[in-house]
Amino acid sequence: MAIIKVSTSIFSTIKTINRAIEKANRGDEIALAAGKYKESLHIDKYVTIKGKEKESTIIKGLIIIPKNTTVQFIELTLQPTSPIYIEGNAIFHNCLFIGSEANIILSANNGQLTMDNCMVKLAKEVGIALMNNSVASIQNCMFEANGKSHFLLEHSKLQLANSDLSKSTHALWIKSKSTAETKNVKFQHHTGTQIIVQENGIFEDSNSIIEHGQGNGIYAINQSNITLEGTIIRHHDLPQIWIQESTLHANHCDVQYGKESGIMLRDYTEATLNHCFIAYHKIANIQATLSSRLNIEDTNIHHCKGVGVQLREQSIANFFNTTFADQTLAQLFVTEQSIASLKECTFNEGQHVGIFIDKNANCTLINSKVINHANSAISVIDSDFVAMSCDISNNDGNGILAVQQAKVTIDRTKFSDNAMPHIAAKTKSDITLNQSELVRGKGLYVLDYCSLYVTESAIYDGEGVQIEVADHTKLHLVDSQVYSGASNGIKALRNSEVHIKGSQIFEHRMPQVVINDSSLIFKDSELLNGNRNGFIIENHSEALIQDSFISKHLYPQVWIDLESNVEMKHTHLTEGSESDLYVQNKSSVHVDKCIIQNDKFPLNIQAIFQSKVDLHNSLIENRIGESYFFDINSSITHYLDEVDY
Repeated sequence: MAIIKVSTSIFSTIKTINRAIEKANRGDEIALAAGKYKESLHIDKYVTIKGKEKESTIIKGLIIIPKNTTVQFIELTLQPTSPIYIEGNAIFHNCLFIGSEANIILSANNGQLTMDNCMVKLAKEVGIALMNNSVASIQNCMFEANGKSHFLLEHSKLQLANSDLSKSTHALWIKSKSTAETKNVKFQHHTGTQIIVQENGIFEDSNSIIEHGQGNGIYAINQSNITLEGTIIRHHDLPQIWIQESTLHANHCDVQYGKESGIMLRDYTEATLNHCFIAYHKIANIQATLSSRLNIEDTNIHHCKGVGVQLREQSIANFFNTTFADQTLAQLFVTEQSIASLKECTFNEGQHVGIFIDKNANCTLINSKVINHANSAISVIDSDFVAMSCDISNNDGNGILAVQQAKVTIDRTKFSDNAMPHIAAKTKSDITLNQSELVRGKGLYVLDYCSLYVTESAIYDGEGVQIEVADHTKLHLVDSQVYSGASNGIKALRNSEVHIKGSQIFEHRMPQVVINDSSLIFKDSELLNGNRNGFIIENHSEALIQDSFISKHLYPQVWIDLESNVEMKHTHLTEGSESDLYVQNKSSVHVDKCIIQNDKFPLNIQAIFQSKVDLHNSLIENRIGESYFFDINSSITHYLDEVDY
């Protein structure tokens, strides 16, 4: 390899680079002395052009590298007057590119570009354009103030590592099935979106920082694909990641401190987030809309002044082992026929609602916690919600609030220490509660044409009425326990229906079951140890009490009042501290094949104020006094034609 020396000195035999290229053979080195070389170069030989020092060795002019040619540039300043045009293979090491006179500094057309320890700045429009299957490998470089974009890719591929890009409109513009792979790159201070990916483009990043942009951090559209590994994205004026009609895969990434949203997914986008931290945004940490798909695992979604995650317009999201915390509005908002499925997730310290579901949406929560919210843990409006094996506790509002034809199914879930009723529902909602536990709260409050089905559950230590239904609501309580409440166990008002089967109700400070202007069916159940009455059935109510056991109440065990009617069959009343049946104010009771025993109060049955008691085939026992009392306008009839016990 020969070294051909070039100098602008009057004593030099070779004063121009072109003359040196003419004399050079393949593989020769052209050594430039310090100076400014104003030449246009068409380099068709495999040569190396090396300057003494890049600051003092300047080439100004047009440079063309044709096909099948490899040219290496070392320690040079390049000031192209038009794009450096590369169809062959260009290698730049420790060079400075100043593009103040060129729209594009480097333009590769089916060419190859390698750069190391270079700086590219001040292009009027684009620093480097890669076109028509060009390939570039760039590392340890700086790009600054290059007009519209540092890079423009069309049908090409870029590998960029350990570099810094700043102060242009865009950093990367990836188009037309191009691919950009970046590693340990810093993208910062761009006036528009920092990275644009469109038209089946691919952007893959590892351990880069994308920050302080006035637009988006990453914007992808038109079937593009974004893959991020260990990427940090922060401090953007628009949504930090905007993905539209494309795919996103993010692993071990941080997306924080955005002025709008963290991640926006639109138009059938699919996104997968693993081991990420999404936090500190003003509108939402994550938004998915227009039939997008979102899968999140082992991720933290924290500290948003708006919504944690918002799903809209038929979007679908799956969450696993994800933590939501400290959002100002709902931590998860599911709306407009969207679907959310969550497993082993935690919602904690929300400043408003934990999960908000409305407009015919659907949410399923499994093995998860919703705790410590300043409002209700979960609100369901005109939507479906399922909770299985969850903990819904210590919220300042309801555990679940369901309204406007909501459908809520709860299985093997614990509610405790919520400031308002654990479950509240109204307006034609449907609540199903199975094998669950409600403790230390105000129980269930359901009204306005709702249905409540409770099976194999325990409701206890309530501060208020443990189950209250009203306004044409239906309650079915099956194989369950309601006990140790500070007020009533069950209360039904205004044309409601209560069906209790195979259940135990005991140890309430107020009357255990109150039926007011409603109906009751009480079968195969026990009503025990009340500090006041067992039943109060009043105000035009109707009740059937059958195959049950009623015992140990301090006030009359069954109080029937205000034109109410009761039928009692195959039931045992015993150990009451006052009367077992107290009937008044035009009420009636029909007793058939029952046992009514009282050893503490002289009157088993009392009927006053135009009331009526019919006793058929029943055993009435009182060891300390008379069994009956009725006034002049009332009656107690006793038929003992058959007694078979």
